Amino acid sequence: MPKQPNILFIISDQHRMDAAGCYGHPVVRTPHLDRFASQGVRFTGAGCQSPLCVTSRASLITGLYPHTCRSFTDAAFPLPDRPTMGSVLRAAGYVTGAFGKVHVHGETRSRDLGFAERGLRLYTYWFEDYIRAVGEAAVDIYATYRKSLPRYQTSYNPTNTGIGLAETQLFDHLVVERCVDFLTRHRDQPFFLWAGLDKPHPDWTAPAEYHAWYDPRAMVLPATVDEIRTDMPNAWYASTRQSWCFDEEEIRHCLAAYYANISYMDAKVGALLHALDRLGLADNTLVVYTSDHGEMGFEHGMVQKHNFFEGSVRVPLIVRGPAPMVAGGACDAPVELLDLLPTFCAAAGIGAPPELEGRSLAPALVGQPLPSDRPVFAEFYMWGFPERMVRQGGWKYMHAKDQPCQLYNLRADPLEQHNLIDRPDVADVQRRLRTLVLDGWEVPDQSTIRGNGAWNQQSAQQAVAWMAEWRRTRRRVKF
Repeated sequence: MPKQPNILFIISDQHRMDAAGCYGHPVVRTPHLDRFASQGVRFTGAGCQSPLCVTSRASLITGLYPHTCRSFTDAAFPLPDRPTMGSVLRAAGYVTGAFGKVHVHGETRSRDLGFAERGLRLYTYWFEDYIRAVGEAAVDIYATYRKSLPRYQTSYNPTNTGIGLAETQLFDHLVVERCVDFLTRHRDQPFFLWAGLDKPHPDWTAPAEYHAWYDPRAMVLPATVDEIRTDMPNAWYASTRQSWCFDEEEIRHCLAAYYANISYMDAKVGALLHALDRLGLADNTLVVYTSDHGEMGFEHGMVQKHNFFEGSVRVPLIVRGPAPMVAGGACDAPVELLDLLPTFCAAAGIGAPPELEGRSLAPALVGQPLPSDRPVFAEFYMWGFPERMVRQGGWKYMHAKDQPCQLYNLRADPLEQHNLIDRPDVADVQRRLRTLVLDGWEVPDQSTIRGNGAWNQQSAQQAVAWMAEWRRTRRRVKF
């Protein structure tokens, strides 16, 4: 690999690993990701460090676990002054840019996290750039979460309806425009570009043509859509179990809408890859695609993330780069998103900051094996009690302080239906994994965490009341 290849990092939001053609999904159409995967290495064992946008992104941008980089919830924790992807590569001589969704608290107008050029933020910092581009009315249509909407279930689009905005008004379209402009201006310099796509994050509305690709009647419901469970933290279930809000036909429409948003996002990835080809940059650019976390998609009756089930924490990860990188390869080894920063350092031919907790994926990119027994971790702090997960060798243990814990044999039970936590015959496995979870875990003082206990009993009851009222009063849709 050349000493300093360009690096294009494409990160989407809420794309579960298996929802792509190159990962074997029978319905989702992702022609650009499929072609991309055929030219690089596709990782099947990649996990995020938290099933929550801000925390996951803070971890991957610093190469540190959440408890180390001190990012715990979506509340406004300023990221401590640590090396980031942007600052490390800028110091190595790269021109750096980040357009679109970065969503790491601590980035401000004066603190750039190492990115010399920036624009188009959602959440952090504010929406002004997007509003200036398309107007506030269009932004409110695109991002209904800017308003107080008790009937928030509609963000899952149970009618599979297009967004009703022009393509030029959509956030990801503007992100790609800014990125292509950056590539064009800096094609003669080594660059690191963060392309932060918003989709397929809710609202699940995309241009109508992508919704037309999917017939809701052909959607297959998850086998666990109607599952009733009492062996997990109540906050998991109360916060995200929404299958009861919709009838079966509407859930099919929601799934079709999610897939439509994935296909729209795939088209934006394709536009970025086409720009590399057109500008003559593809042969000397390391390109990485991933997502910050997954989406439950009504498995166990749940939507969103906020738990440690596979749909929530397993993410796609595809890497393509200059020779001698493998083309069309697959790596099944367990890896983590915090491995990306040390991988970028290896590609750039520079030493990684010594405090990084990830490991470079460079060996896998040239066909060498990675350890198959490596433990991978995820953390979550938003429900008012600390949680940490470890997956190793086909087993997964989920630890929640003073709450029900969970143990799954993923090889025998890939749908995670049978919690083995109380089974005497696997007590040794539980003890071993529990030791791994607790070892080195700097558990924060929950009382100091903003957003701590965001899902308490009162808010759970309020949400249930909202959902019941929404279901009682909504107009029935005839499909």
